[in-house]
This record gives sequence, C-alpha cells and structure tokens, in this order.
Amino acid sequence: MKSATMISWDFDPLYVRGGSAYATRRLADQLTGLGIETRVLFPQRPNLRADRDTAPLLKPIPITLHPGFRLAPRVLQCAEFCRVALKSIEEINIASAADTVIAHSDEGAMYFVMRNGNGSDAPAVFWLHSLYDPPIEDFSEEQRRLLPSQSLLASAVMMAEIVVTSKGILTDAQAFDWPDRLKELQHALLHASAEHRVLTVESGGCLPVIPQNSEKDFTLNSNLETLKDLTSPYVLFPCRPMVDKGVGIFAAIAERLKADDIACVAVRPPGQPISLPKSSQNGSVHWLPWLSQEDLLTAMRKAACTVLPSITEGFGLAAAESINAGVQTLYHEVGGHHGLRAHPHAQRVPLTTAEREQLYRLWSDLIGTHPDSWAVWTRHESSLRPLIDKWVDSIRSTISKANGATAEMRKPDLARAPQAEEQWARRLVHRIEMENSVSNRQ
Repeated sequence: MKSATMISWDFDPLYVRGGSAYATRRLADQLTGLGIETRVLFPQRPNLRADRDTAPLLKPIPITLHPGFRLAPRVLQCAEFCRVALKSIEEINIASAADTVIAHSDEGAMYFVMRNGNGSDAPAVFWLHSLYDPPIEDFSEEQRRLLPSQSLLASAVMMAEIVVTSKGILTDAQAFDWPDRLKELQHALLHASAEHRVLTVESGGCLPVIPQNSEKDFTLNSNLETLKDLTSPYVLFPCRPMVDKGVGIFAAIAERLKADDIACVAVRPPGQPISLPKSSQNGSVHWLPWLSQEDLLTAMRKAACTVLPSITEGFGLAAAESINAGVQTLYHEVGGHHGLRAHPHAQRVPLTTAEREQLYRLWSDLIGTHPDSWAVWTRHESSLRPLIDKWVDSIRSTISKANGATAEMRKPDLARAPQAEEQWARRLVHRIEMENSVSNRQ
C-alpha cells in the first residue's frame, strides 16, 4: 500500500465538529508516518482554519460544492460531496493509481453506492465512526433507488470491501435486537462480520503518545476561573453538552449531587447558547467556556473524576483520552466504551442489557428528530432513573475513596495506558495487504 485517498466531512484542525475530525486526522498522520501518501478530500468552507503542521505526504484537498447545495438538507449536501469526491478519485486514479479509498462516517457513505460498478480493483474501506444513520427521505428518488437498503449506513456496510468499527459496536449488535430504525444496520454489520469483512480497532490506537513531562503542574487561566471558586471536589463532563453524549444524564446526576456538596462541571459548546430542559435549569451544573485541549487537560486532571454517561459511542475517544491522562474515568459500556475495561483509571458503571437496549431506543428516537433533542430525552428520562441512581452511587463512592480532598495531579500509567494498543493505521494497512494478497491469488 503506497497511497490512500480519504473522504471526510471533518478534518482537524481545518474543520472540527466532533471526534471524527480528530480521529480522521490521527489516522491520516499515522498513515503518512508509515510512508503512505495520504490525500484527504473534504468540503471547501469559507471558515476553514489553516494547518501549518501538514507533513509532506499529507495532501488536504478541499472539494468545492455547487453553491445551490449550501442550504440543502444535510443528506443532499453529503451526497453531492460524495459525487464530486468520486469524480476527483477517478481523476487521481488515472494520474497515480491510488491504492485505497477510505470513506468516513455517514457523510462519506454515499460514495460506496455511487462508485458501484466503476471497475476499480482497489479495496474501499468504510470507517464507521458512529451509529448516526440519517433519514433518507431527503434523498432524491433516483438516489434512493441506488440504495440496496433503506438505511444509508447499512448500504455502505453492504458494499464496502472492508468495514472498520469498534469491537463494542459488534458486541452490542450480537447481544440484543436493535430498534427498527437501526435494525438494517445491525443485520448488515453481523453479515459483514460473518463474511470476515470487518476490522475492529479500539480508541487507544488513535491517541497520541503522552509526553514524558505531561505531569507538570498546570495553572488555572481565565477560561478556568470557575474552578477556583468551587469547593473541592468536582466532577467533570469532558464532552460537548449534547443529549447523545449523555448531558441529560449528567444534569440529573448534578441535581442529585448538590446535597453532597459535589460540584458538577461541564464545557459550553463553542459559539452556542446552552439549552437545557426546565428540570435542569437550576444552576446545578457549573459551566466553563469552550476550552483548548491544554485547558481541558488541566480541568480533567484537577477533577476528582470525569464522567461519560454516553447514550451512544462509536469509539469512545473522550473516555480514552481521559484515561490516557491518568484521570479516574467513569463510564458505562455502550458501543465503543466496551473496550475500556482493561485500562487503568477506567471505572465501569454497571449497565444491564435492558438498560443498554433502552439507550439504543433513545438514540433511535434522537436520530428521527435531531441528535440533540431535549424533548426526546424528557420522554425517556424516567425510565433511565435506575441507571442514574447507579451513576450517583458510583460518583459518591469515588469521591469517598479520595477522602474528599482535591484530586492531585496524576501521572499517566505509561506501561498500561491505552496508547499501547496497536495504531489504527498499522492494523488497517495489514488488513488491506491481506485483502490484496487474497485477490492476487484468485
């Protein structure tokens, strides 16, 4: 494998909406570190950030979309992006015969449908970052006819030569029946696994190496002023405050912990107001402004623990980063979080199969409206109270073990940190080389 072309809607630091941008950049950097020329196709945007740290083998290529698609529904924007990306890849193949195409998440899924029958011998990889399976009603009738399934993600899984996801996603697919909206995707994943087309990687293989001086003391700057006014200890929610990341569960936890004098801290989304249900608008959560990675690390390391009660997870990068920083990290096993149990500082909140099914039902309902819908959360909140009770008990136990003292700066356990897992790029390259070897023998 000498070169790869990636299709990605987000790409750190050029455009970042969530963890997939960071993960895609880490994969690209790992590929170039192996001597593989890596092109990354992503939409041209007016607010793209500059990237001065691009390695010589990394080729970011902005794709210009027709202006008429700027206000179109999201699935149509992504479909147009994939159409233009496919044309660009065909031109690249003519010029240099790219070895592999890697399309990321739901935004790149339409590539597999559109490229069907184009005669390329290069294996195509679908990187399943999350279980967000967008409604296909906004596709044109012609586009819907191309889909072999009523699910966009299932269609991509069915048509890709290699599917990459976390072992936890497969674990959940094998453990219980997913809701109707996700059932076709579940069946497609299980079928692809039976055909040996699935490669599972864990979040630790995406993380950077921890610097040896990472235990140095950090000062609280103006972005972290709120922390100076808190009576210790505090617990931190280190994700974007969205329903799918579990901020509804966190708000319910915060309300319960007020009586214990345990502060709950979260980070505001960049440039957006905080929207919480009426039951959570009582000041139980202390809000920080959007933080840089360095400031977030400081906030995590000064916390008694971080809490990640996600509704759904593809790989669980936020939890892995917290564990990697040596911070006591509370989580429950859903999706990508299944792979965290063996790591130091990982503290699992017990989750029954019935509770995991309930989280998947909540996620399914969120997809049908908007992934950040508080109205949907409110309908499910009462049924999740037993799980919230377990979270409260686990946090109280963690604080008790710390004897109520402010969490000391922690040194990462470099011997067993999740970064010790094999890099995503190495595992992918090995899998592609095996695929090519089989194809050549045939």
